[in-house]
Amino acid sequence: PPAPQPLRLQLPAAEAVIRPEYSWVGLAARAVGTIVHAELHRMSLAEGPSAPTAVASDASYEPWLAELGVEAPERATAAARITQALRRTLADERGRWLLSGNHRQAHSEWRLTGLHEGRVLNVVLDRMLIDEHGQRWIVDFKTGRHEGGSLELFLDAEVQRYREQLRRYAALARTLGPEPVRVALYFPLLGEFREIPL
Repeated sequence: PPAPQPLRLQLPAAEAVIRPEYSWVGLAARAVGTIVHAELHRMSLAEGPSAPTAVASDASYEPWLAELGVEAPERATAAARITQALRRTLADERGRWLLSGNHRQAHSEWRLTGLHEGRVLNVVLDRMLIDEHGQRWIVDFKTGRHEGGSLELFLDAEVQRYREQLRRYAALARTLGPEPVRVALYFPLLGEFREIPL
């Protein structure tokens, strides 16, 4: 009999096709995002009496920012943004819900690999949870700032910008179980949550 033909998996498309453009983001902004994501992950692991109710001082983040290469004159402002994002998240009902350990299932900074449209796709989900209604949520944290103009227009633009990325995340998440999948963006600096219809 003829030899079986091996299935050749295609590698992911070029980064520019897979991910939205980030060239405008400076080093300090990237460092703020890295630290906020790490702190939200840490907070999501705390349960019961140890659940976070307060945030460290701005100064405590400056050494971490230095380690990430942020120049000394930018560190105080960047550290203030980190504490603002974390405090706002803890003050926001939706933010506390996202970090809660009371879900049927919840993961932060969760790595998944799977096939999407014939290609191998590697992703990191900022937050995945199954809520009390049996719905699987994929939530991507966005630490960008809104400066001037309409907040609603800014949020609408961000939804459009990340819709395809979250569509790919949802496709992978659907293979995890029978739960319906919903996707959203959460903006810790703004305390804003936007579900993205698929």
